[in-house]
Amino acid sequence: MFIKQLESLRGIAALMVALSHCLIVFAVDQNPMIWTTSLRETQGTQAFLTRLLLIPCNGGAAVTVFFVLSGYVLGLSLDRKPRQSLTYLAFYVKRLLRIYPAYLVCLTLIIVSIMGFHTYQRFPNTSLWFQEWYQQNITWNNALANYTLLETNLNQIAWTLKVELVMSFGFPLFYLLSRRRAEKGNYIILLILMALSCILPGIIFLLYGFVFYLGLMLPTLIERLKQSVAPSARNTLFLVSVIALLCARSLFAPQERFFTVLLEALAAAAIIAILAEGTVKVWGSRMLELPLVHKLGQISYSFYIYHFIIMYWLAWGLLHLVSADITANYPLLLSLLLAVVSVPLTFVVAQLSYHGVERPMIGWGARLAEKVTDLARASTARLRLQRK
Repeated sequence: MFIKQLESLRGIAALMVALSHCLIVFAVDQNPMIWTTSLRETQGTQAFLTRLLLIPCNGGAAVTVFFVLSGYVLGLSLDRKPRQSLTYLAFYVKRLLRIYPAYLVCLTLIIVSIMGFHTYQRFPNTSLWFQEWYQQNITWNNALANYTLLETNLNQIAWTLKVELVMSFGFPLFYLLSRRRAEKGNYIILLILMALSCILPGIIFLLYGFVFYLGLMLPTLIERLKQSVAPSARNTLFLVSVIALLCARSLFAPQERFFTVLLEALAAAAIIAILAEGTVKVWGSRMLELPLVHKLGQISYSFYIYHFIIMYWLAWGLLHLVSADITANYPLLLSLLLAVVSVPLTFVVAQLSYHGVERPMIGWGARLAEKVTDLARASTARLRLQRK
């Protein structure tokens, strides 16, 4: 079941990540970690405005939306298939070919550009986050580790792809648990996953495990929404959920990571459920129906993986052109300039990637999955004949 507004929502989330990266390149009012500073503790007008902008441009919240959406959409895709081992084998094939090809092309371009043209320099008035990138020469071992996602130090967003792949490998088990359990059983499993996330938030796969499962539970939650929340109240619930999603990282300290992700996940689940249910025109839904926003949603994966390196090179070039006085006095203006230039440029590159890599590989993955399924069926049939 294709839901246009959810694809647009993915595009908005990708844009949020991109804008958040642009806003944390510079040390604003000499604060090299503005994203960890609460709004009331910021010192300086530009620092306050930057921290204020990081509430709607909230990359962390956007990632949580991605993970809830993945759980929901992947669950729906498996609902349309028979529940047997061949289905899950085909699922793995399609998932790998959905995530890896575009990432591999992007990573290759990153490695070639950094090895060919980059010289590390610690620019004054830049954030600690920006200063971390590409300090060392890229080795073959490091490149190989990034290709296999054992390491993710060459592309800022690659850690989320690692989480997606790991969760994908366990997803058929999650799916079977969610669909074979009654509603109470699903809540028990969700609480167990939440407990693991709370106890071991430093293990990233455990931290986000319950987020994927919450997405899997959304069909049940959507039915509850229909029964329990009047249409007139859904607009209010949607608005409250959007505010909770965007403000979670301002309400909790960085070390309270579980509670941040929990609030974000619950808010994202409510937003997605209301959009998926679709009977009420909620606040902001018209924006999700705009052709440009839908196009961004369609190419959101390529946009997501390419924006960081495009923004990094633009920032690297800009920092060679402007003086330290300018970066010290106008960090917010320079951040906005990066956003104005990098977002449209990434949009163009993402379209090329989508049409040149993503779509062909998605189609090839679907055909290969069918062949794998046919071969597995034929092999099973031969074994049965031999036993007879």
